[in-house]
Amino acid sequence: MADSHYSRLFYSCQHTVTRFFQQRPFVASSILGLGLAAIPVISHIIRSYRGFLALGPGGLPHNFLGWSIQAIGQPFARHDTREPGPFADPRVFDRYAPHGRTSFLVEVPVRRGERPDVPSYVAPQRQMTDHSDASRIEAMKLDLAERAAQHTELLALAPSQLEGPKHQALWIGEAVETPAYLAKSTRGEFAHVHPDGSSHLILSLADAEVATAKGWAERHMLSGIMLPLNYLLIYAPRDKEEFQVWKQFLSAAIAFNTASPQAA
Repeated sequence: MADSHYSRLFYSCQHTVTRFFQQRPFVASSILGLGLAAIPVISHIIRSYRGFLALGPGGLPHNFLGWSIQAIGQPFARHDTREPGPFADPRVFDRYAPHGRTSFLVEVPVRRGERPDVPSYVAPQRQMTDHSDASRIEAMKLDLAERAAQHTELLALAPSQLEGPKHQALWIGEAVETPAYLAKSTRGEFAHVHPDGSSHLILSLADAEVATAKGWAERHMLSGIMLPLNYLLIYAPRDKEEFQVWKQFLSAAIAFNTASPQAA
């Protein structure tokens, strides 16, 4: 009895659709065409959203709202994030004066191997390969805390405004005037570590150029737009030697942003 009912319903719907196509072929064809055209768009959105969730929490809501916010930012994003050239553009020097073109690094080697896979989402910015192990990530976080404890007048350790309250970040301390390039964008935050072992650091233009050219870093997609041009993703250290290089980058970031080389 139920099968007979569903059979009649099916044929009734089929008849209605057929009549609609016969009576209004242009409208029906347009609707069908739009539906077919939407399939690849919907498929792309689903893949992109799944990729966004795979990045893990950070900054934006970890849901469809967060994905939508980063999608809105895509038209404004930069895609030359692995090019060191923008750091040597004289037109940006004044924004990061007086120490923008000063290097606070010792000799940095070229990073071995390929760069990690960093998906092109506006936020959060994460690497999907070559993660640090848990013990090294904890050592990185401890290093942030120790630097802040050693230089309480210059630095403050506080929840990240950019990554969310679960992440600790280095901020400019109360005894130091916050540079204009930080005050207008990050409000004084200049270093934090991510769960994958990568980190965001703000280096001088000179050091950012070196870090990018030698394969250790890339810019954020909103760098030079909503964030400082020298706001860098430093790739996760894979071993003890790379951890020492990361510590050198952190020292350079502290020296540059506090204008205190002795704090490094």
